[in-house]
Parts: sequence; structure tokens; C-alpha cells
Amino acid sequence: MNKDNGKILLATLAGIGAGVAAGMLLAPDSGKGTLDTVKRTLTKTGDDLNNIVKRWTESLKSGEGNSEEDDQLVMHGSWEDVKGQLRQNYDELTEEDLEYQEGGEQELLGRLQRRLGKTKDEIMHLISGK
Repeated sequence: MNKDNGKILLATLAGIGAGVAAGMLLAPDSGKGTLDTVKRTLTKTGDDLNNIVKRWTESLKSGEGNSEEDDQLVMHGSWEDVKGQLRQNYDELTEEDLEYQEGGEQELLGRLQRRLGKTKDEIMHLISGK
């Protein structure tokens, strides 16, 4: 991680912390209502931050030594076996989501990333079974 990226992440976290503190101090509700609102806000903010960090990390990884070899999809077992396992673990996947033709690895990875909300590395890990 270069210096500027670290500063950006630190500034983002500081801004979130300042926003939460200001929200608590200026809250129109009192007691339990404020606590519930803060919990919901923190949960949503945590989820949003997690997604931002995943995308940020993914973009950093893709910029570093992105070779053909890094992007190769490796499966342990047949595609039918892998597809069955994915369908068993992720009910939201459709037959169309799991359509795969040799040479279409990037399209498959993109569909699965969008459908499951996971990074490319996470999808490749799911498919490889490692």
C-alpha cells in the first residue's frame, strides 16, 4: 500500500468516526431510540466500509503484477461437480449464472461476482475448492 492510499483510508475512517460522534451528540432522540439508531447506522456503515475496502483491495491487487497466470481459473474436479457445489451453497444462483464455456472464464467470474457480491479472488477460491 503506498503512502497516499494509507492516508485516504485513514481519512475515511476518521470521517466515519467523527460523523458517528457528531450524530450521538446532536441526536434529537434520547436513550434507547438513539442507541438503536446508532447501532443501525454503525452496522450499515460497517457493511459499506467492508465493501469499499474489498473493492479497494481488489483494485490494488489487480494493479500489481496482473499477469495472465494470475487470472487463470483452476478447478479441482469437473465443472459439473463445481457447479453442483456452488448451487448447493448459494441458492440465489441460476442456471444462467453458472453457464460456462471454455475461454469464457472472465464472463463467468463477472457474473458470479455481481450475483454473490464477492471479489474475483473470493470467487476463484470458491471455484478452485482450495
